[in-house]
Amino acid sequence: MKNNSDPLVSIGVPVYNGDKYLNECLESILNQNYKNWECFIINNQSTDNTPAIARSFEKRDPRFRLITNPEHVSMVANFNNTFKPISKKAKYFKVICADDWLFPEYLTKMVNMMEKYPQAGFCSSFRMDDKTVNCYGLDYYKGPLYRGKDMLLDHLMRKYEVTGSETTVLYRIETLIKTKLYPAIYNEKCYHFDTSLAYELFNMSDLVFIFQVLSYTRRHEETYTSQISKRFRTFLNFFENELFLYKQDYPVLENEYQKIRKTYGYFLFQCHLKRFRQCLEWHHHHLAPERKFKIREMFMIVTGQILNKIKRLFIRLLNLGKVSIP
Repeated sequence: MKNNSDPLVSIGVPVYNGDKYLNECLESILNQNYKNWECFIINNQSTDNTPAIARSFEKRDPRFRLITNPEHVSMVANFNNTFKPISKKAKYFKVICADDWLFPEYLTKMVNMMEKYPQAGFCSSFRMDDKTVNCYGLDYYKGPLYRGKDMLLDHLMRKYEVTGSETTVLYRIETLIKTKLYPAIYNEKCYHFDTSLAYELFNMSDLVFIFQVLSYTRRHEETYTSQISKRFRTFLNFFENELFLYKQDYPVLENEYQKIRKTYGYFLFQCHLKRFRQCLEWHHHHLAPERKFKIREMFMIVTGQILNKIKRLFIRLLNLGKVSIP
C-alpha cells in the first residue's frame, strides 16, 4: 500500500527496441519499497517485443502506462517525451534508461534526502557502471549537501563527475520548470544532453549526494556511448561548448577553455591526417558555427603541439645524459 503522505515520483522510461532488457528495468521499478510513483513507458515506434512487455506491466500494476509515439523521433526527443505526461501532483521526476535498473531502496533513499534538503535541485549517488562503481570523489565527512555553483566549476575543470547517467539521478520538478528549455528539459542539439542538464541545475540549485550504490548502468556494444562517444571523443565537443557558455559568468574557467580548445583542435587535425571522415563530419555538425576552427588558429595549435613534443623529447634526452653508467 502506498502512503498518500509520500510525495509522488513520476518515472519515465524512454525505449526503442529494448525488449532484451526492458523486463528487468520495469521489474526494478515494481520492486521499489517506495510506493507512491507513476511510470510512463515511452515507446518510440519499436518493432520488437517492447510494446508487449510494457502492456504486461500495465496489466500487473496500474501505475504503469504505455505511450507510443505517433511517429519515430530522435533519441533526445523521446527522452523529452517522458516529461510530458507526468501528473501535476508529482513532486519529483526521474528517467530510467530501458537497459538499466534500480536497487529496491532507490526511491526511498532519494526522496528522503530531497525532502530533507529543499534547496537541492537534484540528487545523485554512487552507481554500478557495468562492473565498476563510480560517481566517487566527494568527501563523506563533509555531509551530503554540496553548493551547486562550486560543483559546476569542479565538474567543468574535471575534478569530479558525480552525476552519472539519467538512471543515476532524481530531479525536483520545481527546479526543472525553471530551466531554459522548459517544457522540454533536454537539449536536442547536445549529444551529452543529460550532463548538460546537470550543469544547468548546478548553476541554479544545490546537489545532494547519497554515499551508496543505488542504480545500475549497463554497458554494451548496442549503446550510443559504445558506438560513437569513445570513437569520436564527443566529450571534447561537449566541454568546449559548456566551458565557452559558462566562462562568460565564471572567468576562472578561461584557462580551462583554452586548454580544451587546443586539445580539441589537435584531435581534429589528427583526424584529418588519418582521414577519419566520419568523425570529422560528426564534429563539423555538432561544433557551433561561430566557433569552428579557422586556418590560423589551427596552425597555431598544431605548431604549439609539435614544439611541445620536441621540448619534451629534448628534456628526456638531457635526463638520459645525466644518468651515470657504472
